[in-house]
Amino acid sequence: MGRGVGKNRKISCERVRKLREPKRKILIAVEGKNKTEKNYFNNFENGNRSYNITYARGNNTDPLNLVKMLIKEMKLMQLNDNDLAYCVFDIDMDLNRSKLILEAISLAKKNNINVITSTPCIELWFLLHYGYTTANIDNDNVIKRLKCYFPKYEKNFNIFPHIIEYLPLALERAKKLEKYQLSNKRKIGTIEANPSTEIYKLVEVLLEN
Repeated sequence: MGRGVGKNRKISCERVRKLREPKRKILIAVEGKNKTEKNYFNNFENGNRSYNITYARGNNTDPLNLVKMLIKEMKLMQLNDNDLAYCVFDIDMDLNRSKLILEAISLAKKNNINVITSTPCIELWFLLHYGYTTANIDNDNVIKRLKCYFPKYEKNFNIFPHIIEYLPLALERAKKLEKYQLSNKRKIGTIEANPSTEIYKLVEVLLEN
């Protein structure tokens, strides 16, 4: 009987140790006061996940300052090798942003930041839950097409519960679309790769953990 008690104590101690292990930090920077991305990604976090999602503070809207803000936040949070940092932004169709985007991506790579872009905007990711398209499209028309499937959609709306059942299809379509753009020698994260979205990369990380 004594042996049984000792064994149970050992198992109990191992469980306590695992519970005390710090969760992986996933730090995400998104544009300005837009809550669309936050509302979406927050759906993946629950008590069973091995990570905690935190958002970088600030209201920067241009990609370069967004990355700079994220670098400061990474230092304040003292991220370790197991933690991850993501910078999520839309490419839009503004030629004036192109130079800033290239600088932002370059700076991010030097600081171990994963850049997640959507051309033209994150709503393309939502649209891919309903169907696949390679047609060049701007922000307004992406939202217009999305509303054909989900009329109630508005910016900052938490659409996740309404499209979760189509997530496997969206992952498949986003990867297919990226391959299509790359096969046509278009660089992801630029205006020329319209349409495309890298949101699937972050979603897969959140699902794996």
